[in-house]
Amino acid sequence: MKLPTFLITSLALIVAWVAPLHGQAIEIPPTDPLVRYVGRFDHTAAAGPRCAWSASTVALTITGGSLSVRFNETGKDFWQIVVNGQPTGVLELKPGEQVYPVVSDLPAGRHRVELVKRTEATIGVTQVLGFQLDGGARLLPTPARPRRIEVIGDSISCGYGNEAAAKEEHFTPATENAWLAYGAVAARAVDADYVCVAWSGKKLWPNNSVLDYYDRVLPGPAEARWDFSRWTPDVVIINLGTNDFNVKVNPEEAGWVSAYVAFIKQIRARYPQAPVYCALGTMLSDWPAARMPRTTILGYLNQVIEQTNAAGGPPVRLIDFGVQKPENGYGADWHPNVKTNSLMGAQLAATLKQDLGW
Repeated sequence: MKLPTFLITSLALIVAWVAPLHGQAIEIPPTDPLVRYVGRFDHTAAAGPRCAWSASTVALTITGGSLSVRFNETGKDFWQIVVNGQPTGVLELKPGEQVYPVVSDLPAGRHRVELVKRTEATIGVTQVLGFQLDGGARLLPTPARPRRIEVIGDSISCGYGNEAAAKEEHFTPATENAWLAYGAVAARAVDADYVCVAWSGKKLWPNNSVLDYYDRVLPGPAEARWDFSRWTPDVVIINLGTNDFNVKVNPEEAGWVSAYVAFIKQIRARYPQAPVYCALGTMLSDWPAARMPRTTILGYLNQVIEQTNAAGGPPVRLIDFGVQKPENGYGADWHPNVKTNSLMGAQLAATLKQDLGW
C-alpha cells in the first residue's frame, strides 16, 4: 500500500527527532547556524568553510554524548581540542578527507567544545566538512564572547615552537600551539573572541611583509580578499619588527616608521573605534651593541606612536614585553616557550583591563 506524501513526511520528521534519543548519530552540516566560526574562514566553497591562519576556531555547544568532525586537509595541521575551557586533546591531521573523534561520552549538560588551529598558514589549509553527534545529544547555540581582540604578527604571535623543550630544537608543526600563544592567553583572561593574522618570518618593511597578506581570507590566493565588515575587533595588537631588526643592518628609519604609520592608518580606516597597541618582545635585545636593535626599534616605535596619535582617533600605545629570561626556558630556535607566552599574555590582559576597563 502506498502511503500518502504527508504521512511519509510526518514519519520522517518523527524518526529525525526520535533517533537521537536512542543514541543514533546525527549529521551536522558545516553550515549549521549553531556552529560558530571565529577567525578568517572562506565560506565560498560549497563543501564547507576553509581556514589557514593561526588560532582559527570552530565552536559548538552540545548537551553531552560524543562528537566527531570531518576535515579535509591540504597539509599536516594540528588542532587543539578544548572542552569547557580546558585542553583535552590534539588532532593530528593527515592530508585528505577524514573523520576525527573530538569528544566521547560527555555527561548530560551544556558543554562548549572548541577546535582551535594550533599551526600556522604555511602548514596547511583545513576545510570543515561537517560533524557527527551521537549519544542522544543535541546542538545548542554558542554565544559570542563579549569582547574581541585581533593580533597581527610573526612567529611569536603564531606560537612558533612554544611547546619545544629547548632552544636547540628546530621547528616542527607538533610543537607549535597558537592556543597557548600570548594573544590567545590574554583573550581568555579578558573573555574575548580572538583572531590572529600572523606568519613566521614575516617583517613589516620593506620586503617579506605580513602586510602584503593582511587583507586575505587565506594567505595563498591573492584574489581571496577578507571582508572586514564581517568582524570588527575592540582592540588591535601589532607585534612586528623582530625579523626586521634581526638582520645585519637595521631598517632605514624614515621608511620603516612611515610604513608602520601607514599601516595603522589602514587599520583605523577599517576599525575606526579600535585602539591600537604597538608591541615589542621578547626576542630582541641590544646585541650586537654596534646596532642596539632593541633600543633602536623602541625609538622607531615611539615615533610611530607620536605621529599616529597626532592625527587623532583612538589611542595608539606601546606594550613592551621585555626580553625573555633564561630561567624561564626557551622554545624552538630561541622562541618564547609556553611559560614566557603565559607571562606575556598575563601582561597584555592586565594592560587591557587597566587601559580599557575590561
